[in-house]
Amino acid sequence: MSSEQPSPLRHSLVTQQRHLVTETAFCLGEIPTTIRVRVYRQLANQRYSAEQSHYIQTPLQPEPAFESGDDHPSLDACLAAIAEIMVEQYQQAEQAGHSPSEDWLLPSRDFD
Repeated sequence: MSSEQPSPLRHSLVTQQRHLVTETAFCLGEIPTTIRVRVYRQLANQRYSAEQSHYIQTPLQPEPAFESGDDHPSLDACLAAIAEIMVEQYQQAEQAGHSPSEDWLLPSRDFD
């Protein structure tokens, strides 16, 4: 990936511009599925947002856990927010007596 930082395109019809900063991958605890996270820098305000390959939904959760704010001051803050949600849900399920399972990870329909 190039370290060159693009400037926003100057056209009224071009909106929501962002630049891919990095893609990182990790596994969560005993679940062997690789989770990928792409982090983007918004060109308008230099804030960071992400998209992820999987979301966590343990037996304790009625729906998948999503990182609530997709607007972060730094790359590290963006990645930490996603990891913290996943780790917290994973640990709560383990403490409640559930065994980690690949079924806990739901693929994102929007991640390609």
